Amino acid sequence: MERLSSTARAAFLLAIAIGAIALLQTSEDRSPRSDSLRKEIWWQSEQESVANSEDSIEFERSNEKCPSDPPSLETLKIDTPDLYLSLFIELPGATSVAFLNPERGFVAERTGRVFEFQSGQLLADPVIDLSDQTSTEMDQGLLGMTISPDMRWLYLNRTDSAGSSVVTAHEITSTLGELGPGIEIIVVDQPSAMHNGGDLVFDPEGYLFVSFGDGGGLGDPYGHGQDLSTPLGSVLRLTVDPTSWPPHKPASGNPDLGTGSDPRIWVNGVRNPFRFSFDEVTGNLWLTDLGQQCVEEINILDPSAGGQNLGWNLVEGSRPFLGSPSKLLRAPDFEYRHARGRCAIIGGLVVYGAPDPILEGRYLFTDMCGGHLMALDSGPSKQVFELSLRVDQAVGFASDPANNQYVVDLVNGVWQLRSR
Repeated sequence: MERLSSTARAAFLLAIAIGAIALLQTSEDRSPRSDSLRKEIWWQSEQESVANSEDSIEFERSNEKCPSDPPSLETLKIDTPDLYLSLFIELPGATSVAFLNPERGFVAERTGRVFEFQSGQLLADPVIDLSDQTSTEMDQGLLGMTISPDMRWLYLNRTDSAGSSVVTAHEITSTLGELGPGIEIIVVDQPSAMHNGGDLVFDPEGYLFVSFGDGGGLGDPYGHGQDLSTPLGSVLRLTVDPTSWPPHKPASGNPDLGTGSDPRIWVNGVRNPFRFSFDEVTGNLWLTDLGQQCVEEINILDPSAGGQNLGWNLVEGSRPFLGSPSKLLRAPDFEYRHARGRCAIIGGLVVYGAPDPILEGRYLFTDMCGGHLMALDSGPSKQVFELSLRVDQAVGFASDPANNQYVVDLVNGVWQLRSR
């Protein structure tokens, strides 16, 4: 064999060194130690799959005719000629938007991609592309996104290709179009592609609230809504730090729900809490829960509400399901029956600095099956005002630091609510 020159020999040795480093990195990523570390933040069910057979009580109740109470949603239709919706970001498949400032922010696609925007213009390439690691079956996908109070981290809530809910944090850099790699914060296995929850929001104290649905099946056949040992069917309250291990812990002051309970739970008894937000003035959590086949509900929870049981699957709103309303279950603050073409509440936000007085201090929301924007007065009247504005398929709301309001539309992208 011909001897290598010194230059060729150096190149050959460098290639070997690079290959060895790659092998070491690969083996470390797949090592038992890495897997055991992930298990510290990974909730896995020990239950076997439940067959939701047609002779089960859950299936039977889920197919009963809805009662006449609670009443259907009766709105006061109002003409709002000075209000209009302007397409802020055109992005079919959008599910969530988050703002660093009124000009710069991020918009997420259900497929697992995140784009950055500046002054209403999308950057050409996604800053995050998890599309090959994200499932979009039924209720799944990249569903929630928020920014940490210190503006350092972008948090995502998505279902991965294995169907598990995964919250990741990505460091926000000062360079436009660049984000740090994802750091897993919490992983929760889902028994099905339905009712995965998917939202996440920081509260005024800096704790991260994350929602997980009951995991699916008609009527919650797994019983997750009333099982305090699982994060499913609950809203968690966490302290998070992507730079430390473990990256999440139960938040200080979380309720003690008894032996064997998950200390991360803040409230339980929810079916599919797809959207929630905090009132920036009162600090109250406005939590919407999508019903089984009869009732949509809104819960207004003050900071002392930790530990409350919102009732599912004993009740669906105030409708008896596997049980009946009782003093042990917190009744919804507002609910409406599936009627008049309404079927799935999409929670929004309490509006301040509104572009129209009809919205000021009221809760802006919609129903996916109707699409009209509505404003709930949380006072004694519980009056709902229906605006003459609608979107094709609303999946969320947002506001920016300048108190502009936005509607996320799965069909078109992000609309801004504006005044003439």
